[in-house]
Amino acid sequence: MTRTTTLSLLAGATAGLVASGALADAATPAGASNDEIRAMVADMLADAETRSSLLQAGGTAGHDGKFFLASPDGAFRLNVGGQIQFRYVLNFRDDGGNVPIGNLRDDFESGFQTRRTKLTFDGTVYNDMFFKIQGIFNRAGGGFALEDAYVGYDYGNGFKAIVGQFKSPFSREQLVSSKRQLAVDRSFVDGLFNAGRVQGIMVTYSEDTWRTMLSFNDGERTANTDFITNNQGVGGVRGGEGDWGFSGRFEYLGGGSWDQFKDFSSARGSEGLAWMLGAALEYQDGAADLILDNGGSLFSYTFDASLEGDGWNAFGAFIGRHVDNEFTDAGSADQYGFVVQGGIFVTEDIEPFVRWDTLLPDTGSAFNTITFGANWYIHGHAAKFTLDVQWFLDAPASVGGFDKAAIGANTGIGFLGSGIEEDEFAVRAQFQLLF
Repeated sequence: MTRTTTLSLLAGATAGLVASGALADAATPAGASNDEIRAMVADMLADAETRSSLLQAGGTAGHDGKFFLASPDGAFRLNVGGQIQFRYVLNFRDDGGNVPIGNLRDDFESGFQTRRTKLTFDGTVYNDMFFKIQGIFNRAGGGFALEDAYVGYDYGNGFKAIVGQFKSPFSREQLVSSKRQLAVDRSFVDGLFNAGRVQGIMVTYSEDTWRTMLSFNDGERTANTDFITNNQGVGGVRGGEGDWGFSGRFEYLGGGSWDQFKDFSSARGSEGLAWMLGAALEYQDGAADLILDNGGSLFSYTFDASLEGDGWNAFGAFIGRHVDNEFTDAGSADQYGFVVQGGIFVTEDIEPFVRWDTLLPDTGSAFNTITFGANWYIHGHAAKFTLDVQWFLDAPASVGGFDKAAIGANTGIGFLGSGIEEDEFAVRAQFQLLF
């Protein structure tokens, strides 16, 4: 019997004796002998020992950074977690006085928004096999939708393979979780260029200073689709799911550790200079659909650099793509985007930041966004308050090479669009809780 078990039994016995004394008249016959009392105590100890053994045989539960249930040997483990992002948004833009009456817009909008409410279940089966299921409640209707659903196998020595639905290994902004972003949300440019989630297979390999991720899939943004279903849009144009797609990413770690680049921030006290370089590409192709009569190809590429020091961080990325736009018979187009951002801690838990991103379309003018604000890390990312301001400098109507839906309103980041007018502003205040 372990020391912990012994103490538990003694505590239980003591509690039992106290309870017996308090209920003596009801629980013990008048004039009970010492032998009868000792027999009662022995029965209680035997019962407690049985219950303790059953608990030990049934596994463990607790919180070690995650809420979990696990087998005694740890081979089977289920982690349960969640994310809540609740924000207040104020948007200022031109009221649309120069557009037709039917398209008039308010010059001020404000309100609360449950940006993200997620539940996550992940863990291991037989040690080497792992899984993840994650879903999100829609902010506009509350409906529950699947985000991640995959199983994988860890072959050891840095090599893993997964099958299912997962993030495409492409842009770094997208690969960094929404719960670990520098600003309230990802950049406007990443919202247009990221490959989103895909369905397919992926193999990963990691060394101390480099790692790579390769995926064969249905093409970008094909989450929750059947194998003949239209996807969520390619190159700013709505079209059919690709016949096949490939995406791959390579990262080189020049200093620090891989764990440091799970987010964009670097707290005070971080030792040395940590830096990482990344490059990725994605290609998808789809033949003409006999019913929808659409097809085309997409080639995307990105390069990024991340730096982290003692209380400061910097990140920059370039993204480009070539669209063979058979979807609308509009020919081909080349589109580019840049993102630069950085932050610095001014106290132990206050981190101001600034970001600039620009969209360079195939035709028309550039679309620029400036974002600035600050994070208050109450308990790291687990409890965090962020306040920022976005300034959309240019009129979306002047941006060519993207369809209206792609450059239009995006309430997820606070952009509503003002047609032909410039200078739209969005103020976002967000509280995040992780569990």
